[in-house]
Amino acid sequence: MNWIRGYYRLCLAFATVGLGGTLIVLTSWIPLKIKKYRLGFWILWGVVRVLMAILNVQVVCEKEELLRQHEGFIFPNHLSYLDILVLVYVLPVRFVAKAEVKTWPVIGLAATAIGCVFVKREDKASRKAAREKLAHVDRFPPVVLFPEGKRGPGTELLPLRYGAFEIAVQGEVPFVPCAIVYDPMEIAIWRRGEHVLKAIWRLVSRSGPVRAELVVLDVVQPKPDDDPVALANGTHEVITAVLQAKQDNLLPHKIPHE
Repeated sequence: MNWIRGYYRLCLAFATVGLGGTLIVLTSWIPLKIKKYRLGFWILWGVVRVLMAILNVQVVCEKEELLRQHEGFIFPNHLSYLDILVLVYVLPVRFVAKAEVKTWPVIGLAATAIGCVFVKREDKASRKAAREKLAHVDRFPPVVLFPEGKRGPGTELLPLRYGAFEIAVQGEVPFVPCAIVYDPMEIAIWRRGEHVLKAIWRLVSRSGPVRAELVVLDVVQPKPDDDPVALANGTHEVITAVLQAKQDNLLPHKIPHE
């Protein structure tokens, strides 16, 4: 019966995304703010909450309030399409996204409406413009950058690119390193070279829950004379330590799965 469960969840998820994205676009012109967030952010937050319930993903974050009060960058590890949903589940945030996302039906318009920053990765001028914009971007709502630059294998944290830390130093923008841990990871991960629909099907056809934990680490306040390389290496160390500890702790306690 896995295929029935999978198709049912897919239909509900696509309908939710379509309706939510349309509402975000239609309300983007309304200047109303609730707790400093524009209305579109709260619609996005609600859509993600519904999506996670449909997908049976349980999100845990012990320092949720610390993240909600943060103004600046968020630097998490990256191994799944679910990472974005986990972060938005905790609080409405913006993302740095590849330029192609802007052309996607509904999602592209919604991403533009909430203030995402788009970058043409193969275009040096676009990357430079994005870096300059990010160095002076409004610090609230927080902006998420994945400093690995691409999805990792799940078994280890990839080297962190220095660019994100150079931007933080240039603008003296505080950042919060975060570690995202899934159990079971093999259900949540989106492997390199794998079609996203195959990765999504693995999740939607599963009967049991998936646990997603967002571990929020201490805020880092860069100074103009800080070394971006040292900041990147230090951040890599603290995130790696959390991932290793969490993964070691989860090994004897795997959630049963098919």
